[in-house]
Amino acid sequence: MNYQQQAQQWQALFRQKHQGSFLSRVLLWLVAGIMLVFAMGVLLFVLMLSWLLIPVFLYKRHQLRKQGKSFFQQAQQHQQSRSSEGTGRVIEGEVLERKSDN
Repeated sequence: MNYQQQAQQWQALFRQKHQGSFLSRVLLWLVAGIMLVFAMGVLLFVLMLSWLLIPVFLYKRHQLRKQGKSFFQQAQQHQQSRSSEGTGRVIEGEVLERKSDN
């Protein structure tokens, strides 16, 4: 069986299964069109929602960044005041093993 015969068999089978009335075809196209319009509406809604929310998120991120900078500056000032007082951290411990480079 060659390719042309097989293609003709598939086309015949397809024609047999898809022989329907005119009304069923129109209904099918209507349902497909309604689904397409609904999908476009959902896409448009999501697009508009993103356009509305992006500035809000950018503003919140800007506020958090400002707070982070002020927190960092306060921590840095606190650390400088502690180091100027001479009360730095001391880590105590003992050397268990020392490797020589010889």
